[in-house]
Amino acid sequence: MSGNAARFLGANLNPSRTICVAALLCLFALPARGLDLKLWPLLDYHSDASGQRSVHLLGPLLSYETAGESTELIVRPLFSYKRGPERAGSELAVLYPIWISRWSAEETRHSLLSLITYKAQPARRPDQWDRRFTIFPLVFYRYSHILGTQLSVLPFYANVRDFLGYEQVQMIMFPFYLRLQQPLLERTWMPFPFYGRTSGPLGRGYRIWPVYGWEQVGEQRRFRYVMWPFYIAYESHFTLPERERRVVSIPFFTRTDSPTRRSRSYGIFFTHTVDRNAHTDTWGFPWPLWMSQRDLNTGERTSLRIAPFYGHSHLGNVHRHFVMWPVLRWKTQEEDAYRYSRSDVLLVLERDIHEVQLDQNRERRLHTLFPLYRDQAADQDSEFATLAVLDAIYPRNAVIKRLYAPLWQLYTREQHSEQAPRWSLLWDLISSDGKQLRYPVYWDF
Repeated sequence: MSGNAARFLGANLNPSRTICVAALLCLFALPARGLDLKLWPLLDYHSDASGQRSVHLLGPLLSYETAGESTELIVRPLFSYKRGPERAGSELAVLYPIWISRWSAEETRHSLLSLITYKAQPARRPDQWDRRFTIFPLVFYRYSHILGTQLSVLPFYANVRDFLGYEQVQMIMFPFYLRLQQPLLERTWMPFPFYGRTSGPLGRGYRIWPVYGWEQVGEQRRFRYVMWPFYIAYESHFTLPERERRVVSIPFFTRTDSPTRRSRSYGIFFTHTVDRNAHTDTWGFPWPLWMSQRDLNTGERTSLRIAPFYGHSHLGNVHRHFVMWPVLRWKTQEEDAYRYSRSDVLLVLERDIHEVQLDQNRERRLHTLFPLYRDQAADQDSEFATLAVLDAIYPRNAVIKRLYAPLWQLYTREQHSEQAPRWSLLWDLISSDGKQLRYPVYWDF
């Protein structure tokens, strides 16, 4: 056991248990050879000649495993820590998702509730930030050997690059001043959104919202509004044959015209669109509750929606259906060498996914029924667990499966490649490693 793990255990046990801890540490000091000792639910220790060792205390509550240069320490449900042969590939989760840290060869990332994040790149890549610290959406700190240091504290001041799709975002006492910069184009508001102007090599225009505004971006697009949103006119590619013009008057009507597309909408209830590029003729009334779409060439219905009672659509080889949404929905896709099917009941109550890649001889399946079980397999590997709570809702979240799922799993079974299946009942009350059946009291020296 590493020094950190030993110090952790010593800090969390009272003096009356010191002897037990000392005896446990002695187990890890033994030479690497086969040793199996189980006193359920207090202690479960295993080591083998390859150097792999593991200890479990109080069922699933504390777990420590080491194999070669890899280490994993878990105190459920508080935290988990795993370390690979190198620091890159390590992970620390504390009361996940409150805190999680990950180390990789490209970057180090720390995150608090996915809102406060800090990133650092040990090996700097061109035109990338070396370090990032974010309290979204208030504080943005960036440092780069190339670009220098940037600190933004919203709404007082901001100067952020590569943000929300813009090359640069600047603001002072928002909404008093806002500037959005794109390649060859910038938009400035002072204050936002009442007065704005567009400038740059490709842009020009101004806005006095909501009375009047216009903007032109090269020969790509232009728009004009009068008493927004009662009249808005938008044109794209206006110097080319594929020019498209859209007129919007909310809430009265919307009109779109181009050589390949014609659309009319009245209020929010009626819509009709003919799209010759997509070969579709679409009607909706009252939209979006009822919608019907047909193929222009064959007249075949490709989509029908009567929400929330029934809906189906097919685009190419992809078919989607729902009945009494969100009670039941399913999707299928069939290609020459690919098969995919998925069904969901009440979104997450039950899901069944099956995917096959025939040309690569690969197969993946997942079946969950909240909160009863999770059953998944990928090629020759498979896992089964019951009960399944969070891991039934997020079955591919490795942190949840490692840190929380063992707390409620009454029975687990897993198999890897050609190995014999391993299973455990009631947190290792009775278990099997594929070769030996292990009872509540078991030893093998």
